[in-house]
Order: sequence, then structure tokens, then C-alpha cells
Amino acid sequence: MPKVTYDKAKGLIQETGAGFVMAAETITAAGAADPGVALSIVNAGTDNIAISLADGTTVGQLKWFVSIAGNDGIITPATTNGAYETISLDNAGENCCLLWTSAGWSVLSRGSGAAAAANAVAGMPVLA
Repeated sequence: MPKVTYDKAKGLIQETGAGFVMAAETITAAGAADPGVALSIVNAGTDNIAISLADGTTVGQLKWFVSIAGNDGIITPATTNGAYETISLDNAGENCCLLWTSAGWSVLSRGSGAAAAANAVAGMPVLA
């Protein structure tokens, strides 16, 4: 199978290799996440960095956040679809996946990155 990469500007690109690779950005300080880039890797240098997320442009747009550091990244979408206002990634491995709907960003999934029982919710990113 050829390698397929998604690029914000070019769309799907077929190359030599294997797998599917999403466009990514790394966030190291307070600021805005790009809603047009599918994956934001949060590598917070200090605690409690504020990360804003503008509204999506197309229904069905996906946005992933993955923390690779132990410091807090607090994500605040401009418009949410649900009873949450922020998502806090507090530990390395925590992650969430959001879906843009015409009503706002919906949380599809969240994970702690930690070993836990199948029914455990402790250590998950906090939705507040």
C-alpha cells in the first residue's frame, strides 16, 4: 500500500512508503491551534498554557490533540456542541478527538494514555 499524506494546502498526496499520515503542528506555548491541521501535538513548556481553537470550516472536520508533556494544556474551542467549555490535557499521552458540526466542536473521544482497567475513567482529560 502506498503512503498517503494529508496536507492542508495540497490535500491527499500519494508517496512511496506505507500508511496514512495527517498534517500536524506542535504547540509549545499559549496560542491558537489551527483548525485546518488535523493533529496538534501539545508539548507545553509550562503549566496551564491556553490553546484556542477557532470554529471549523466544514461539517465533518476532525481535530486531534495529543499531549507529549506533563504540563497542562487547556483547550478552549470557540464554539462547543455539548455541555463543556474547555478540555484539559494534564499528562503525557492524554488526548482527545473533536468533530466539527454546524453546532460546534463535538467530543468524539478522549484518552488518558495510562494503563487502566477497561471500565476506568480516572486520568481522562477533564471536560469542564
